[in-house]
Amino acid sequence: MGLFRLPGGRPVKSFKPQLSTQRRPSQPGVLSPDMLEHGAYYAGRIASARVVARWHAKKQRFVVGEFTFGRQHVRSLVHIDERRVGEWFAPFYKSDPKDSSRISDYAFETTT
Repeated sequence: MGLFRLPGGRPVKSFKPQLSTQRRPSQPGVLSPDMLEHGAYYAGRIASARVVARWHAKKQRFVVGEFTFGRQHVRSLVHIDERRVGEWFAPFYKSDPKDSSRISDYAFETTT
């Protein structure tokens, strides 16, 4: 069932996108997932905001802590190379976090 017909009876083949088997950074200067160290902090960006996030190798996600109304809220984001729909994190270099960027080991392990 690879064909369907346009009005007028003309057959049209369906389109199948070719998926690349080789992973490469989508932007210059972005560290690829295989270069990242589990539990390490990386400076990068979420859209246009500069952020420090912690890499979880097993889950293949970054854990980010943000302060809202005086409380830290922790969430996870995919690497920019894995983006589909929604937010992503682009890591540029390994970083030492400031106190406000630190994420507890408990939050790091339990965030989905």
